[in-house]
Amino acid sequence: MTYDDSPQRRLTMSLRQIEVFRAIMIAGSISEAARMLFIAQPSVSRVLSVSEERLGFLLFERSRGRLYPTPEARRIFEEVESAYAGVQRVDELVRALVEGRSGKLNVVCSPSLGAHLVPRAIAVFNRRYPNLPIHFEPLTHNNLIPRVLFGKNYLGVSMFDVVHPNLATEPLVKVPLMCVSPAGWLPAHKTVRLRDLQGRPWIDYGHDTPLGRVVGEAFGSEPRPAPIVEVRSAISACTLVQEGVGVALVDPFCLDAALRERIDVRPLRPEKTLEVQAVYSRAEPLSHPARAFLDVLRQVLEAVPGV
Repeated sequence: MTYDDSPQRRLTMSLRQIEVFRAIMIAGSISEAARMLFIAQPSVSRVLSVSEERLGFLLFERSRGRLYPTPEARRIFEEVESAYAGVQRVDELVRALVEGRSGKLNVVCSPSLGAHLVPRAIAVFNRRYPNLPIHFEPLTHNNLIPRVLFGKNYLGVSMFDVVHPNLATEPLVKVPLMCVSPAGWLPAHKTVRLRDLQGRPWIDYGHDTPLGRVVGEAFGSEPRPAPIVEVRSAISACTLVQEGVGVALVDPFCLDAALRERIDVRPLRPEKTLEVQAVYSRAEPLSHPARAFLDVLRQVLEAVPGV
């Protein structure tokens, strides 16, 4: 007779039979094993009978209403306990992953998002998963993409389009580009057109920067003013506006409530939008903590004024 060791071979003892066998070994009787497993006593007896019939030998000797494990049963029990110890370790790992006690959250984001909103989302997330380590780093777009691409389990959050065959993106929220100026410089009406900025000192971005390209698209065929100051981030532009240097176009994420009180902030017409995207490697699908963090971040982003 040839022994079939193929993966499809049926187990000599099913997992249910092993569970019942272990319960009887621990409890010492059919009735106690039934209570331990929360099933009827006849079910335990039936499973034990089928197990012994399949094995071809007794697992327990019956004497005066008691069950006494055979030597074969004791050997099987040793292996069963080793297997259950492994199952317990798996269960503990799964619980730790679900509860955020295992793993690590690595987040990199655009500088404007890193000024206020991503830290706010991290604070909310940390209250839910206080034992999960977090690495957080604002990076320029040119540095963010390589970090997500070549780092291990990095979640990127970018305000600008990401096109790469090895990176996956998920849209989070669309926001309008905003015009900012020193207090009192802009018209009192709710929106601003580019022609309203004529004659004002202009703060611009390097044309090779992602935000510089977005601003160029906003001007379209209209002439783009010569800047009095050129910067590479909306955060720097807002600081200069607050100091009374000039006007600029910025994303709304660099504007906190206090800054909005000190400068003029107006939506641009016609509207020009930015889309915030989650970015991650196609080779490493997002972990449970990363997914949970994205849910929190989406809620924080949607609460931004003007979104």
